[in-house]
Amino acid sequence: MFLLGALDDSLRIASVRVLARGHQHAVPALLQVPRPGEVLIHNHPSGQLTPSDADLQVASAVGNNGVGAYIVNNAVTALYVVVEPHVTAAPAQIAPGAATALLGPGGTVAAHLAGYEHRPQQLQMLEAVVAAFNHDTTLTVEAGTGTGKSLAYLLPAISWSLLNRERVVVSTHTINLQEQLIKKDLPFLTQQAGLECATALVKGRGNYLCRRKAAQVQGQGSLLVEDDQQRELAELLAWAQRTTDGSLSDLPVRPRSEVWEQVVSENDNCLRARCPYYSTCFFYSARRAAAKADVIVVNHHLLMADLALREEMGSYTQNAVLPPARRVIIDEAHHLEDVATNYFGARVSFAAIERTFGRLRSLRHESKGLLPALIMALESIEAADDRPAAEGAVRWIEERLLPKRQSLLVDAEQCFAERLTGLEELLGREITANVDEKVRVVPPVREQPYWQQLEAALTHLAVILGAFAEDFAGVSERLDQLSEASGKQVLFLATELHALQGRIAGFAAALLAFVGDDENTCRWIEARHRPRTGKAIAFHSAPIAVGPLLRTALFEQFPTVVLTSATLAVDRRFDYLHEHLGIGQLADPGRVHTLRVESPFDFAHQAVLAVPRDLPEPNAPGYEAATHEVIDKILQATQGGTFVLFTAYGALHRAAGALGSALQQRGLTLLRQGEMNRHLLLTRFVADPRAALFATDSFWEGVDVRGDALRCVIITRLPFRVPTEPIEQARVEAIESRGGNAFAEHTVPQAVIKLKQGFGRLIRARSDRGAVVLLDSRVVRKPYGRVFLDSLPPARRLIGDRRAVCAALREFYRRE
Repeated sequence: MFLLGALDDSLRIASVRVLARGHQHAVPALLQVPRPGEVLIHNHPSGQLTPSDADLQVASAVGNNGVGAYIVNNAVTALYVVVEPHVTAAPAQIAPGAATALLGPGGTVAAHLAGYEHRPQQLQMLEAVVAAFNHDTTLTVEAGTGTGKSLAYLLPAISWSLLNRERVVVSTHTINLQEQLIKKDLPFLTQQAGLECATALVKGRGNYLCRRKAAQVQGQGSLLVEDDQQRELAELLAWAQRTTDGSLSDLPVRPRSEVWEQVVSENDNCLRARCPYYSTCFFYSARRAAAKADVIVVNHHLLMADLALREEMGSYTQNAVLPPARRVIIDEAHHLEDVATNYFGARVSFAAIERTFGRLRSLRHESKGLLPALIMALESIEAADDRPAAEGAVRWIEERLLPKRQSLLVDAEQCFAERLTGLEELLGREITANVDEKVRVVPPVREQPYWQQLEAALTHLAVILGAFAEDFAGVSERLDQLSEASGKQVLFLATELHALQGRIAGFAAALLAFVGDDENTCRWIEARHRPRTGKAIAFHSAPIAVGPLLRTALFEQFPTVVLTSATLAVDRRFDYLHEHLGIGQLADPGRVHTLRVESPFDFAHQAVLAVPRDLPEPNAPGYEAATHEVIDKILQATQGGTFVLFTAYGALHRAAGALGSALQQRGLTLLRQGEMNRHLLLTRFVADPRAALFATDSFWEGVDVRGDALRCVIITRLPFRVPTEPIEQARVEAIESRGGNAFAEHTVPQAVIKLKQGFGRLIRARSDRGAVVLLDSRVVRKPYGRVFLDSLPPARRLIGDRRAVCAALREFYRRE
């Protein structure tokens, strides 16, 4: 038997629980990995406690993670200590008063921060974060706009790191916040406020150029790269000689994805320490800097990748995607569920398969691609001892891999095309241009002949893709026989071949998972038609509930997790967030603390919330025409300086089409999302005081426009998510199947958080003034409207018929 022992303060085993059981012919598998400081206990029924070689291997493996290993007899009267557990000293605690003194009036931060304002809410949040670090708790903090939450969590993070020499991870969702932290807040605290600690921004591999791949392309570019990519690639290679960090953010113009793919750093074709460029590798240079850092800043996707790898490794003390840490701060935490859903989900399309097969050999030029380049490199080998293996590898490529690649590509294209045709027959219509069709895989769909055909076809495709991937071994075995004298180019190409082998095997695994029956997985078929690329079909899967994944990988593993955002609570409670992130299911609810701090802004005097209660409801006839009329009248009152936020592009374009000429005649500038990139659009809006920006999702949050440039936000409807989205349907059904009210527990809370984000665009400073106009009468007509209104900041409310509301807003802007 294997048991897990927990130590008490006197280092005695206080409790045990069984991990696995075996017998004289079979050794049990350890599915749960012990934590540092715990003890793995294994009995020898014979009473002879001398460890076997297998015992020593197990003890060595767990000992590397700080776990002890004991052997006992069955009566537990004799004990053999193979490895002592690593018992760490109690960490040094942050003195609450010291942290408050740094940030409070007269403190170091106040003395060096231009425009410092004393904010009691900021100090309240700081004290709660300090307590979370000191007492190993999970803390959820909603901090209203203007609280200054980044300093309130960075100060404790730095203080803890300096006191305990323990790294702290700060995770964000947006690049804007990452840049604020790494370029403004952290340099201020570490350079001007005197908190000397090392910091680093950690980016994913896909942001970095690989020197080895660049050298490979430089040497064999004519073989590996399509002709229409050569000029852009040449510019990229020239930049690679000048750049200091080798990341996309250092490029003046972002390259096309298919060009960047030729030189991007990738985990599955990395030679690591065997690479001749290892010491100057951009990616590993950045990782070495991160390993030295006390505070590292990452994004949520990278955090998910790190957690997933740690779960797979069973280790939270070794390097994974990130260097090890025990304290995590998650800002913009309202995005965590969606990021986790996307990360742990999968999508398989023919385009992805075709792109990978195109890297093996070009789809347009048979002489280009990895396999032709590898053949040429092998045929150039002159060493007599290496010739047999090189010739054998060439024959294997020419006689097996290249013919199979071609036939498989045809089979895959036919498989996807037939599934698309079958889907149109199932729907009873053709896929129309620019309209995405999504069909969720539910029991009635599985009963259709279409599903049986799809299941058989995808299973067959998965099997032959898997067999093709395994066939790469015939080349790899021969390449392994070559001496080092065969050259770096063969080694580089072999590494690339191994990476593509893994990706093809990954397609096979994803297809088999798609036709599987895991109950916590939502599956759907998506078809789309784009005028430029035609029709296509893809197969999606995503976890219905990410809470269990986050609970086991994050909240149960890290002593301190701080989640924060300006929009986490619904009706002043955190139930929705905690339920969906798995916090509500933690074994020790006493470790979970919450805090809400109101914005320091005076919303009652700075802002008005206006709701025309006589507008038709969004799904009623005449709604859009009525909203267009009200938008026009409000813009007459504001004379620009207005965001008009929509929940769908179609509604945005119809409104712009209806109002564009009238606005232009009155000298207003209509800016429309999609006309130019987001940064340029925002720059033009700020520069033009008579601009109205019509926008959708990406402008509901993460946009900070201060002063008179933004004086009104019009929200056209309550931001309920599209109810036909497969993952939304699955989550609604899961709630209803356990007897819950999905609308109240899921649909409304999601929309409340989104509405709070949209409202939050208006007031960004104490001097800001303006109005938020909500053109959805359901907020005052429906019982659930109270939840929306009570979750918003306490602005003055102006509720009445549209004529009275518009008149009151004209007077408000005339007076302001």
